[in-house]
Amino acid sequence: MDLPNKALQTSLTDNIDYPEFCLRASLDYSIFKDFRRNEIYRIALEHDSYEQGLEYLEATKKSGSNVLSNINEFLKNDQVGNPEAFDYEGIGIIAPPTLRYIKILSDLESEFGALDNLNICEIGVGYGGMCRIINSYFNVKTYTLVDLKPVLMLAQRYLDHYPLNTTLIYKTMNELHKESYDLVISNYAFTELRREIQEVYLEKIILSATKGYITYNEINPEDFNSYTKEELIKIIPQIKVNPEVGILHPKDCTLVW
Repeated sequence: MDLPNKALQTSLTDNIDYPEFCLRASLDYSIFKDFRRNEIYRIALEHDSYEQGLEYLEATKKSGSNVLSNINEFLKNDQVGNPEAFDYEGIGIIAPPTLRYIKILSDLESEFGALDNLNICEIGVGYGGMCRIINSYFNVKTYTLVDLKPVLMLAQRYLDHYPLNTTLIYKTMNELHKESYDLVISNYAFTELRREIQEVYLEKIILSATKGYITYNEINPEDFNSYTKEELIKIIPQIKVNPEVGILHPKDCTLVW
């Protein structure tokens, strides 16, 4: 399988080390069983601290959403991959990134209500943790996961451990057709892409989506020329900017429409 040429890097995580590790973890159980502890993987995804987890948990409690009633089901996310987890009072032992996914789920429910029977697309899927959290709470019609091929292979291996009441669709950028999804989600991934790649996603997915939730940051190299928050506000109809919690960078926020 071809892995990305560093000179053609499309995103911050498209850096050879990360997709190569995802490929190895998807194929080798001895790597897969502990993949969420691996240093390469932790730099990319599993880097939330105990304190950030507390912020996500408090935000979820204050959201007005009832998602924490499903916490026993959410805890199952951490049964695969051996993540670093902590004991949170009233919740149990859970990985901070999983608390982040739960917080995003509470945002989605607060913003959009029930997600039952929706066609959802997620740009940048990690190991599939967000997909599993959403689909353990709502009865989604279809869930399309979009990422690099090695990342999708790892996500599929992870998600195959769980029975989900939805149809999962795995696509790379160039396998996508232009479609009108009910909801598009991207947890930092879209804003960490080069502009020319962002334009593909805007054309194929984002601008035709009924609803959207993008966690936004500004940490890209200057040569990426990525879309700024101000530019996205101009081109995505009815977009609003919400503050983010557990932030790593001062310009982090969420863009919702």
